[in-house]
Amino acid sequence: MAQIINSASVLAIKEESTEGTLIAPTAAGDFIALQDDADMSPQFDQLDNAELKNSIGKAKGIVGAENPTFSGSHYLRHSGTSGTAPGYGMILEGAFGTVASEGTEYTTTSGSTVSSIAQTSAAANWQRGHIALIQDGTNGYSLRPVHSLSTNAWVPGFNVTAAPATGINLGKPVTYYPANSGHKSYSIWHYLGNGGAIQAMSGAKFTEISMSFSAGELINMSYTAEGLGYYFNPIMVTASTKYLDFTDDDGTFAAVIPPGNYKDPHEFAAAVTTAMNTASSGETHTCTYSSSAGTYTILCTGTVLTLLWNTGTNTANTIATKLGFTAAANSSGTVATTGYTGTASTFTASYTPAYDASNPLAAKYHELLIGDATDTTPVPASNVSFTLTNTRAVIGSVSAQSGRSGSLITSREAMLTATALLDKYEAKRFYKYQTNEDTRAFYAFGTRSGSNWVKGKCGGIYLPTATISEFDLSNQDGQVALTITLKSYVNDSSEGEVYLGFV
Repeated sequence: MAQIINSASVLAIKEESTEGTLIAPTAAGDFIALQDDADMSPQFDQLDNAELKNSIGKAKGIVGAENPTFSGSHYLRHSGTSGTAPGYGMILEGAFGTVASEGTEYTTTSGSTVSSIAQTSAAANWQRGHIALIQDGTNGYSLRPVHSLSTNAWVPGFNVTAAPATGINLGKPVTYYPANSGHKSYSIWHYLGNGGAIQAMSGAKFTEISMSFSAGELINMSYTAEGLGYYFNPIMVTASTKYLDFTDDDGTFAAVIPPGNYKDPHEFAAAVTTAMNTASSGETHTCTYSSSAGTYTILCTGTVLTLLWNTGTNTANTIATKLGFTAAANSSGTVATTGYTGTASTFTASYTPAYDASNPLAAKYHELLIGDATDTTPVPASNVSFTLTNTRAVIGSVSAQSGRSGSLITSREAMLTATALLDKYEAKRFYKYQTNEDTRAFYAFGTRSGSNWVKGKCGGIYLPTATISEFDLSNQDGQVALTITLKSYVNDSSEGEVYLGFV
């Protein structure tokens, strides 16, 4: 038996037109880099059968609704181009709910201060949560989140060290920001060994993303998704691939295989069998799939069977390739009871994946700001983590194949945890913790040239409204370390409470 080598596996994520309807990748850009912890699971509910069968043993259980899941990891990186989302951006958009990309790079105008940045077209084109790269050659480049906007200026979440002059470029932000509804669903394709087998999941919604920043280490982002349907080596039949023209002892017929997404080859083979017997009832036709050879065999009980791949009425829309045949010639000349066997199925991706050109980021020369707008001294944290968690509610439907017709994201929670050595006289964070006072947090990441952030390779995470929910002191190599957790919240104006952006 041939073994699947997982090291060549690839992953594709495709936005769905209709939630729960599997859609295949259509471009090289639908693929994202994959790590070896990727895991997809079918997870059918197992229903207890309470019937008594003249025994103290259990009756046969029943398979209920589907609840497939997927989890994986991806290194944090920008796309390499300012204003262009990274290739894995659909994960972030799915988790946050919305994305905004700015195609124009605006500049500062006169009147900027350390706490207010005057910008061309500020109110019309930017929004809360955008990450700006203030490319001030005199005072140093700064990454700052937009906290609020007025007519022609915006307030940074944390002050800059010096007011920028007129004409300073601000980058092209790509911002993922929270939405209360309309979270997109995705089809996830996992090509095991890129030729060994295919797993797919439809109706996927991202329920969690988590990022880990450990000093000097690569920044890893893990993510989870929950879906509506699971497929193993699926077969997708469309209107252009639904016909099987054939001749048997009773005449010439056109079998119509219902268009749709078949969960596995055996389900597909059964559909072909049914379609052929519906078209011609004089003989018994059979299509079977070999799990050892990966081939389909078609036969019947009569003496004549010709599969009209090439000369049938519906050759233009033949199902030949789905069954391992070609339309170049008919399958004829063999005894009907012996039948015809196609070539082995292939499970490779239809496109060669294209990934982001930029390198993964290491957690060094970054900047963590926590506190109020005037707290501009970076926190020298050894570890930082960020987690966004969504609660998903499924919509049950007796009409749906999976028992689920859709899902909704019903709640969201975002937290940031940081660990750093405790400064001897520092007490402000405990005061904010025990008084439940507001605090902000901004983690700026990316690469730098000298001391300047590099456009197209940086970004940040911003919690504009948060409280310290946990406060803990511990021993770290003989020194006192402080770990705090910030939990974001929605303010009375219902403004967004968490953002992630690239610039």
